[in-house]
Amino acid sequence: MTAKPTLLGVFAHPDDESFGPGGTLAKYAAEGADVHVIIATDGAAGSVEEDHTVPDGRSLAQVRGEELARAAVILGLTSVWNLPYRDSGMRGSPDNQHPQALLQQPIQELVAELVGFIRRLRPQVIITHGPFGGYGHPDHIRVCEAVTAAFYMAGVRDPSQAGNGAGPEPYAPQKLYYTAFDKGFLRWIVRLMPLFRRDPTRFGLNQDINLREIVSWHTPIHARIDTRAFVPRKEAASRAHASQYSGDPSFLRALPNFLRMRILGVDSYLRAYPAPTGAVERDLFADVRLQ
Repeated sequence: MTAKPTLLGVFAHPDDESFGPGGTLAKYAAEGADVHVIIATDGAAGSVEEDHTVPDGRSLAQVRGEELARAAVILGLTSVWNLPYRDSGMRGSPDNQHPQALLQQPIQELVAELVGFIRRLRPQVIITHGPFGGYGHPDHIRVCEAVTAAFYMAGVRDPSQAGNGAGPEPYAPQKLYYTAFDKGFLRWIVRLMPLFRRDPTRFGLNQDINLREIVSWHTPIHARIDTRAFVPRKEAASRAHASQYSGDPSFLRALPNFLRMRILGVDSYLRAYPAPTGAVERDLFADVRLQ
């Protein structure tokens, strides 16, 4: 019996599945693959948009969980799994030290949890954050570290469990990708921002994102996935995260639609395993064995 194409995305916060690789997830779900998502934290340290209020009696974590459920339906996900950790907040924030924060948990426990999921869900392909965390978020970086370790460990049998039936059988996924993006356009934005009296080292709602640092990180592109047909679905899933979503950045809104689609309609990835061959892939399941 031939196995079904199965994609697993592991991300740090509710909304990471939509704002980043949402087009990719929607595309493969629409093409008939099983698409599973694991979210590592509750998003409780996220910044709430100015025009959004948290209803009385509900925490931000509860609201973000509800938003994630709505986004999952829009993207067509097969399943969503939530790990029991708190959002660690941005680098250097007090949330980093919260005892329930992801950063405060032993990484070997997180890796073991992810190994269990990989063995049960049996994805051929896994996508997650890159080693720089996209914009330096510590939870993104920790998830990348844990997923990478779990990717290699999931196929290795633990001698202590041999013959006792403990846990699912070892299973080795075939490909691992990190989300990435071409920084050429962003480099132009960084150069132009001072002309408009904007500081590229203090970007975002809380001015805690350093664009100059981001463009200095080397993240080669090994796969480009055409998601133009799924941009409306990705945008609808992003809007479902109403507490976090403020629409496209102003520079994107100012672009002609064909340029905007050129930017939003391609999801890019660094291939962490197997080693890239040099040719840019157009399909994450290229050369995958379904068995």
